[in-house]
Amino acid sequence: MISDTELRSLSTRLVAEPDDYMRSFRRNISLYIDQKEITLQEVAERADISISTLKSLLYGNSDNCTLTTAVKLAKAFEVSVDELVGCGTISPQTCKSLQTMRQLPESFTHFVRWCIRFHHDNLKSHNVAKRAIEIMNPDIGGDGNLKMTNRMEFLDISELNDDVRPKIFMGIRIPSDMYAPYYFEGEVILIANDRVPKERERIVFSTSNNLWILEKRGTGANTEYISIRDGKTMAKEKDIENILGYIVK
Repeated sequence: MISDTELRSLSTRLVAEPDDYMRSFRRNISLYIDQKEITLQEVAERADISISTLKSLLYGNSDNCTLTTAVKLAKAFEVSVDELVGCGTISPQTCKSLQTMRQLPESFTHFVRWCIRFHHDNLKSHNVAKRAIEIMNPDIGGDGNLKMTNRMEFLDISELNDDVRPKIFMGIRIPSDMYAPYYFEGEVILIANDRVPKERERIVFSTSNNLWILEKRGTGANTEYISIRDGKTMAKEKDIENILGYIVK
């Protein structure tokens, strides 16, 4: 039988071809079957479908698939039906988050779910009528980097311009003057993540429990992210997934 590790890693290899859902469906089934020591019979047993049905889907003898069969196979793969079929009803960002969650140990997934519920309940119960976001109060490290903490507060941003307010998802309060003259102690930087940062925009970059304020320089593969505090290169374009967002105000 396939191991739990192999099942989790499978989700990062699934493909989507939205112009041909059956083709995507077959290719993703093949990815599962190609795992070490997996047979058609084992897949059929895990999905509780007949071997003939699986062969028909896999080898193209069927031009369609029932919803029941798709759900059973998705459960066997431990992925969503959207990921299995490649139908694009879940955004790429959400899919990637789901795939990352599957690769975490169970203890970490409990913590992530708790964080989501905690922030949801806090925002839901907050009495700001229009629009409030959470602000992190980080510590400052000896080398000037920001240390993430769980000290959060709410900030009412309902008075900001309509072209800025909807983009902002969180803020960070600067804990010292080490980022002067750009930002001073006590100031709050507001962060958005609705698009890729533009050249010369400042971004917040995360590594482990550290946060860095960097400026984007260059384009394409030559892009670098430079610390606004000491001018050192802290990240390359390949590290873009660690960008929390760009600073809008």
